[in-house]
Formats: sequence, structure tokens, C-alpha cells
Amino acid sequence: MKKSAFLGILVCCFLFCASVFASMILEYDGGVHNYTGSVYSLSVNGKELKNLPLEPIIFNDRALVPVREVFEALGADVLYKEKTKEIVITYSGKKTTIQIDSNIAETDGKTVKIPDGVTPKLIAKWGESAKTMVPVRFVSDSVGLTVDFDGVAGKISVSETVKKSDGTQNKITGISAKEEDGVVTVTISASGKILKMSSPAVTASNTLFVDVENMGYSTANKKEINLGAVLSVRLGLHDNSTRIAIDTEGMKKYKASISGNNIIFTISKDENVDIPDKEDDKDKEDDKDKEEDKENEEKTNLPKPSELSGGKIYVVLDAGHGGTDPGAVGNLMTDEELKVYHDALDSTEPILETLEAGTGETYYEKTIALAVTKKVQKILEEKGVNVIMTRSGDTYPTLDERPAIANKRGAAMFLSIHLNSTVMPVTAAQGIEIYYSESNNGKDYGITSKEMASVIVKKAAKSANTTARGVKAGNLLVTRKSVMPANLIEIGFMNNPDELKKLITAEYQDKLAEGIAEGILEVLGKIKLP
Repeated sequence: MKKSAFLGILVCCFLFCASVFASMILEYDGGVHNYTGSVYSLSVNGKELKNLPLEPIIFNDRALVPVREVFEALGADVLYKEKTKEIVITYSGKKTTIQIDSNIAETDGKTVKIPDGVTPKLIAKWGESAKTMVPVRFVSDSVGLTVDFDGVAGKISVSETVKKSDGTQNKITGISAKEEDGVVTVTISASGKILKMSSPAVTASNTLFVDVENMGYSTANKKEINLGAVLSVRLGLHDNSTRIAIDTEGMKKYKASISGNNIIFTISKDENVDIPDKEDDKDKEDDKDKEEDKENEEKTNLPKPSELSGGKIYVVLDAGHGGTDPGAVGNLMTDEELKVYHDALDSTEPILETLEAGTGETYYEKTIALAVTKKVQKILEEKGVNVIMTRSGDTYPTLDERPAIANKRGAAMFLSIHLNSTVMPVTAAQGIEIYYSESNNGKDYGITSKEMASVIVKKAAKSANTTARGVKAGNLLVTRKSVMPANLIEIGFMNNPDELKKLITAEYQDKLAEGIAEGILEVLGKIKLP
């Protein structure tokens, strides 16, 4: 089932006394849970981290923050060891090791207890990759950073001390400048991270300046620039601060921002020129690139599929959801429920005129998906195909674990079987649709994920005598993280009572399984392991 369709899950935030509350679905401890608590913004060294995969939340009355995002923003190295579920943080010359679901950490060989009685946890927004979340007090008490928790404003701020570990003062070490398209960029470099500066101001003589607290300088106190509107840059000490003054001529537009160890000024004579927020844009691109690089690294670091599989052809079948995650829920409506049926629809939903009263019994996506997947498994194995199931019972492998099973075995193809639903209580939508990820659509295996999807959806729809709703691109985690051709197929709508009546019968499930298996066999005829 698609994320947007899961029982009408909508992430909605509202403000109350400046605190932010959210309703969202989270995955942890092998199940899916509804979270309706506070979420917080997160700043590191005065800079707000945007587009976080999971914002700081409250868990067992304690605030949790994403450990990788916090420490990488500080310039630390963060390594996750999947086998031992350990996170190794190398920061400020010290190495700290924490472990998922353990309240004991180790820093440079010394054991420390993680405070608040809350252990590091792998938590994910539904449909996304899991993040390691740690109590915010671990960041302050165990690692020695300064943490400011503002529950009313909904903000968590993390900062490191201005002094470096050897006690010396941070200093400006260089000044550089370049001009492009009439915009001059002046970069002030320092020996360590710059935490804070004053708001930029301009004097009557058109000198742009900022003050940086607890800062000295070890470079010349003046540098001639003579580019565009910029004449020169001057440095001066004021008590325990350094003033950075930029002498300009004809300046009409400017901006100043901190980026790690640098202060960057952008200055132009043209008041109509667009000076974009390059730092924010770059951060977004960097975040996206890091995630893509991580996924690509996971894939490329694997041995060749033919080596992993021993030369055998394996098909991995994934029955969606499971365990405490039921997936979509449907029921055969009673007379009473039918009476309110029309009121439940909006104008965009077609009305089912032929509905008949049912038993009112409830059915779950996880159960039907597993039943169909097992039938596909049986047909394929009878044809001599090696099949691996991500689950064979009512268990819940995470969304990361499912493609990992296929990748580590060197499988030839991956298919996840789900059932569909819409945000409305009842729908007239019916039929089968199938998804592939554009980021996993190469021809290394002799057939693309899109081509594989086209074969399977046509065979399944024809066998079940239902509507083929087509092949769709979707950046779904289980297909995106698979190395081999991968699809996610939605075999029918749980909240269409007419279709649900068919989906719960063994006869219709057999037809679906026969069509899916026929499609898989045709695809296997075109696949060659790299």
C-alpha cells in the first residue's frame, strides 16, 4: 500500500504556545506506531538543520535527536556498524561508541551510562530509512556539548565551546575574494568553526562590517581587493572580538553568512541582481547527495551478484507489512454502514451503486498479501525457481531489511506484494498497479525495473480479469535500495468492498498468483546476473 493511502495518513502540524505538535507514523521495535507528540527544530552551532529525515521527538518523556545529523554538522565522523548495531562517533580527538537499545556508551575506553533511561533507538518515519535517535542529554552529558532545550518555543540547540581542545583561541587565518557575473564573494577563513557573529551593518561611508566574539587573527589586518563594489577588507580587535570591515563603493546589495570555518560575504553594485541563498541550497543538495551516495555505496560495496548467489538465480518475494503493522484495513459493510456510505464520499469519488450488505468482518492487508505471496512462491518453486521470502509468517522486517535480504543473496529480482487503499473510507477504484524506482532502472541485468513491471502487471491483470492501472514511477525505499530489478505491486483496493469480496477468496488469490508467477517467469528468461 502506498504511503499516502495508509488509512488516510496525513502528517499535520499545528501551533500551540509556539510548540509544534505532529501526527505521524513511526517504525521502531519491529512495529509501526502512531506518534502524536511534540516535534522540535534543531540547530547546531547557531545554524538550523533543515529537511531532517526525522525531527527531534519526545520518547518516554525524553527528547531524542538524530545522532548522525548532529555530529556530522559539527564536523565529526559517524560510522554505523550494521552487524553489531554500533555507532562510532569520532569527535574532537575522542572516539565514542554507542549501541542500539543499550544504555551503555564507551568513550576512549571508559564506560559511561546514557542518561534518562532511554537507549539509542532506530526510528523511521513510515516508508523512510531508519535513523539512530539518542537522548539529547547524552549529547550534553556524555560528549560535553552545550545543549539548550526550549520546550515552549519548540527548539533544541546544540553548540560546541568556542575554545579549541588545546585551549587556544580561534583565529582568522585568511582572506580571499572572487567576482562572477557582477557579484563579489569575499571569504574569511578561520582556524576552527565559527559559531556566531553579529548581524551585518553598513556605516555612513559604505563600510560593511560584522563582529565575531572570542576571535583573533593571525593574518595581515588589511587586504586590497578592488573587485566590483569591494575595495578592501580590514580586520580590527575590539576587546575579545574581531571586527571584519569591508570597504565598498557603489554597493547596492549584500549578504553575510557563516559556513563552517568561513564567513562568506556576497556583494553587488546592482540592486536588482539575485543573490541566492547558496548556503541553504547547497545544504539541501549536500543532504540529498549524501543519502544517494550512502545508498550507492551500500550497493557498490557488495560483491558481484553472481558471486553472492553462487551462480544460482534467486527471486525474492516480499509480502508487505506484517507483525504489528497491519497495512490497509477493509471490511464488508453491514446494512448500517451502507446507510452512511454516500455521506462518506466526496464529489471526486465515484459511487458504487451495486453494493450489498456484508458481514462487517475486518480484513488486513498484511494477511492477504502474505497469502498471495505464498501462492506465488509455491508456483515458482514447482517450476524449479529458487525463492527467498522476506517473511513467511506474521513478522515485520523493516523496510531497510527487505531489500538488504535480496542484495546480500545476489538475487536476480525483487517483488514486493501489497494491497491498495485511498484516503476515502470507501472507493470505487479497482485493479492492479505496479511501481518501480527510476534510480534503480539500469540494464545491468538484461531488463530494466520498468520493463519488468510492464510484463508483470499485464500478466497479473489478465489472469485475474481485472483492470491494469499501469506502471508508475515511485521513489519507494524497498525498490530504490534493491540492487537488482525491483517492483512493488498493488493487487487491489482494500477499501473497495466489491473488490475486497474477491481478494479474500482463495480462487481470486490463485488467479492473481498465477498471473504474477507467469510474469516473473517471463522476466527470468531475460535476466542475466552481472
